[in-house]
Amino acid sequence: MTDLFTPETLPVLAARIERAQAAQNAACARVASHGVVPLSIAGGQVIFAGAGSPLTQAVALALGQKMTTAEFDQVEALLGREPGPMQIETCPYTDATLLALLAERGYRISEFQQVLVRAIETSEAPPSGVDIRPIRAGEEERWAQVIFEAFTDGAPLDPALVSLMLPATRAEGTTCFMALVDGVPAGGGAVAVHDGIATLAGAGIKVPFRRRGLQTALVRARLAFAAQAGCAMASSSTHPGTTSQRNLERMGFRIAYPKVVLVRSKEG
Repeated sequence: MTDLFTPETLPVLAARIERAQAAQNAACARVASHGVVPLSIAGGQVIFAGAGSPLTQAVALALGQKMTTAEFDQVEALLGREPGPMQIETCPYTDATLLALLAERGYRISEFQQVLVRAIETSEAPPSGVDIRPIRAGEEERWAQVIFEAFTDGAPLDPALVSLMLPATRAEGTTCFMALVDGVPAGGGAVAVHDGIATLAGAGIKVPFRRRGLQTALVRARLAFAAQAGCAMASSSTHPGTTSQRNLERMGFRIAYPKVVLVRSKEG
């Protein structure tokens, strides 16, 4: 893995990781079925899945290629179909042509993320002593509810927000996992496989079940699944300095590069 973290190889790795995430998001958006087909442009994906959806964003644009003004107009036309912020992700290897357009049109920084990576060994083993498995038919809504409860620290269920998580349970290339304690759903996560990369996302543990090693077990279970699927590496994104970042680092993940999410309102 060390040879991937060089000035020559890291841009190539970043492009693969970002495009794998873009493919996952696009697959989820197709399941969401808002009647709007994701736009493939400048090497990335522009996705509209409804105002307020976390999938409504542009990912992996202008990595190793330039972005024209005409292409950027298409990006904004799709992201701005309805009122609300237009969201575009960038990384250190985003071409300067896109960065200039973002500056010209008044985009502002919304958040920072860390992208972490590690090699996957063919000998990756699932965790022992805990029940973590892919969800079964009929468990889709329960999985989405568990993830919502984990992310909101047990806030009252919001059916509208829960519904935003459901497309991941049916998206091509994505497998959702449930963590159970004595048969009770305690948390979950997802893994998407694309181009030999396993993208780990959406992991959370409900408050009563934290500090039992379930986050680590979820990572281990998804790595074992990815190894069986023939993936050579895994990636995941977190907010900087979080417990999630520390958990991934303990599992052998290494920070590869940061990402910056930029937004602009439709009205400008």
